[in-house]
Amino acid sequence: MVNWFERQWATSYTVWHILLIPLSWLFAALSFARRYLYKIGWLKSYRLAVPVFVVGNINVGGTGKTPLVIWLAGQLSLAGYRPGIISRGYGGNAKQVTQVLPSTELCH
Repeated sequence: MVNWFERQWATSYTVWHILLIPLSWLFAALSFARRYLYKIGWLKSYRLAVPVFVVGNINVGGTGKTPLVIWLAGQLSLAGYRPGIISRGYGGNAKQVTQVLPSTELCH
């Protein structure tokens, strides 16, 4: 299956590319509309009192997000900052914000 995806990615145009082009146009239109709604104030954004880094991407796992966050927090600590990490957690099901400490039991 992986090889099939790699071949599709490397091929200039396949049936899949042609079928998905209209979907890409829809995604572009929705992205533009969302940005516009933020720009005119219909959707609200909030400024936080501290700098925020967001580490994420479309891939679920295996792309190095966790090691990057560990490295980034270490570098910020070395520079004299006190970084905090907020995570939804893999497969998280918490209903409210939960502080995780070294003594926190992770298995319920």
